Amino acid sequence: MSPKTLIQSLIVLALLTGTTPDAAMAKPNSYPGENSKFKSSDPAVIAQQKAEQGRRRELRKEKKEERRRERLERRSNRSN
Repeated sequence: MSPKTLIQSLIVLALLTGTTPDAAMAKPNSYPGENSKFKSSDPAVIAQQKAEQGRRRELRKEKKEERRRERLERRSNRSN
């Protein structure tokens, strides 16, 4: 690449990086709104967020337990 093309590419990249919204720079593998800068002081909204978080936790626990059961089942079937 020529120096002129390289400099132009870097300038475009810098402009794009500086103008991207915060949502695009959010932590990967996160739930929408979990890392939001908006913190509501409304107790109803906070309760709803806590309930959603609890549901996600329960779902993760259930999936983990199911994978554990499947692993144990495979192990027990191997010995038969």
